[in-house]
Amino acid sequence: MTPTGAGNWTYRLMATLCFGLFVSAMAFDALQPEKELTLNLHQSIWYGFGFGLPLLVGGVCLTGKRWTSMVGVMYGTIGLALDVATVAQVSPGPDEAIHFFCILVTSAVLNFFLILLGGHGLFSAS
Repeated sequence: MTPTGAGNWTYRLMATLCFGLFVSAMAFDALQPEKELTLNLHQSIWYGFGFGLPLLVGGVCLTGKRWTSMVGVMYGTIGLALDVATVAQVSPGPDEAIHFFCILVTSAVLNFFLILLGGHGLFSAS
């Protein structure tokens, strides 16, 4: 059963936030200094988490099932924890660090709202 009305709006907004996280991950990767393209396991896992997982979670949220709210909350919680840990390590410096900091804060805000909307979708559905 797919929710209608406000519930459907919540899931669509969660999917939009996930796609925003994908875009912020793309911007973060574009601001990194040039590196050689070698695909090792560590880099593949990072690309999968940074690019693939937000798209997957966003697509799952579009289904409008109640359990997708919990998927959004779990993904947002892990992403917010990683963002906060990374922001704590960034020291003020050149312009690249400021851009890096802004993208991390944007990602943290999107993850926070993903958690809020996921909780709303979880507890408002009956």
